Amino acid sequence: MNKCWQSFSFIALISNLILVSQVAVADQTEQVKPVISDLEIKSNTDQKLAKDGNGCLPERASEEWVDGLRAETHSRLCNTAGWLDGLFGDDEEFEGEKFTGKLSIGFKQDEIDGLDPRIRVRINAELPNVSKRLKAFVGRVEEDSYLANTEVSQDRLNNVGLRSTNDEDSEWLVGLGYRAPSEDSNGFDVSVGAKLSSGVSPYAKLAYRYMFRMADDKFLHTTQTAFWRKQDGFGISSSADFTKLIGDNDIWVTHGSVKYTEEAEQIEWFADTSWHHSLSDKRGISSSIYLRGEEKSAVSVPEYGVTLTYICPILRNWLFMETGFDLRWEKDQPHRSYKSAIQFGLQFEMLLGDYYQRRKHR
Repeated sequence: MNKCWQSFSFIALISNLILVSQVAVADQTEQVKPVISDLEIKSNTDQKLAKDGNGCLPERASEEWVDGLRAETHSRLCNTAGWLDGLFGDDEEFEGEKFTGKLSIGFKQDEIDGLDPRIRVRINAELPNVSKRLKAFVGRVEEDSYLANTEVSQDRLNNVGLRSTNDEDSEWLVGLGYRAPSEDSNGFDVSVGAKLSSGVSPYAKLAYRYMFRMADDKFLHTTQTAFWRKQDGFGISSSADFTKLIGDNDIWVTHGSVKYTEEAEQIEWFADTSWHHSLSDKRGISSSIYLRGEEKSAVSVPEYGVTLTYICPILRNWLFMETGFDLRWEKDQPHRSYKSAIQFGLQFEMLLGDYYQRRKHR
């Protein structure tokens, strides 16, 4: 089984690397291609890669394909961010050591919708020549949820949540964001950018985040968001997450969100409660129960379901495999019975830099 995982992850990650490095930028212009200097492997026991001028060549633990693939992916995407920063001048040196990101690839097999390949990308980098307080974002994400800040678990396999229109169709987004300096991450953040898929379409969003520390083991995090995109107009959303720490290995999270958009012309809501259990330092299981509703729906609760997910590292501590299922019930007319459907998924996630560690510091 381990050999199967290695073969599958190798093929899938190679495909993702080609797509990210060529489509994300070259989809808009053939002339935009990150330039990477030749890699010179040192002969010491650590087998480190020679550092380039902007720090985009990370240390390589070994000459095995999995470490080479990560180093190559990191340097390509980091150099792309450095190229973007260079468009605004060269007064400040681009610091590639602060570059972070993650790539997630896999698939979902649904009884109703069939096979759904998944590719998710998130890249975050400081652009000192634009502003030391601005950060760049590049990602292939579910557009509606990202703009409304209603994502649940972001790029997790069972990422259920609000999805007006066709939120499962992911889009390439690029943008610049600013968050006011704050030790506790409270306050406003602003971001502007554009969708690159299917033609350039600008967007903007303003959010206010605040976390209430109710006790040492209880937290309430709230987010209020106003957003706009050229094709669909304005929208607002509000979300809240209550987190309860249970011992050293368990976390209970209850989430609720509501959204209104000019396009949908109705209030949509979503609620779920989740239990996360740590089996070891980087291995765990999660389960959740969720409900989704729409103001103008003929059925007050058109969809509800349960999810179960297992995640563990494979080959390296920065490469994860995630698998699980989503069992849901749907109904679109009051006189009909709920129809069940099951969805199975498998996903691999590669971390670039200390992605999650930096998120915790923020």
